[in-house]
Amino acid sequence: MATNPFLAAQIAKQNITDAGASAKAAGQKYDDEAVRVRDKGDNFYNSLALFSGGTVALSITYLGYLNSTPHRTVSCPDVLIASWIVLLACVVASLFFVLFNASYAHYARLRIYMTQLKEYNEMLVQEMDNVNVVNSTAAEKAAEKQRYADNAKVREQSAKLAEKWENISSRTQSVLGWTARTTFPLGLALLVVFAAKNI
Repeated sequence: MATNPFLAAQIAKQNITDAGASAKAAGQKYDDEAVRVRDKGDNFYNSLALFSGGTVALSITYLGYLNSTPHRTVSCPDVLIASWIVLLACVVASLFFVLFNASYAHYARLRIYMTQLKEYNEMLVQEMDNVNVVNSTAAEKAAEKQRYADNAKVREQSAKLAEKWENISSRTQSVLGWTARTTFPLGLALLVVFAAKNI
């Protein structure tokens, strides 16, 4: 049974339109979600860094109070120093988490976007023979197909590179997030022990 050339051209045009719309939607989601994810992560970990730094500052004030009290010796200064180290580690981990969280969101969406563009170019190569191009020779059509095929390969390489950085950012942000969430309560606990020993 022979294929109707008009129907094949319409199907090819629809396939190209759908692939283009899909790539555009992926790009829009990339922009929207990257902003939302960065904002949520930034707010939490910036607050954690702020609270950790503030806690260190307050403990320094408390230490000054203890030292200014006559006939008083500061007990367990090592516990206080340990709490400062732990809380400052929380500050550093929190601030770098914000960076790697944004990086993860960027590369994750970039990978999806590049994959969509690759599939779009592959669709163009696949459907090029079914589309009627006015004033186009067979050689020009073949060159155009080759250009789209090369474009698809470039997008595939970009998607692989984005996936590599997505994985690196994901692992790094996981370690930093775990560190920040663990060190904050640990630093507070050490401060409570120090305060209890110096009542």
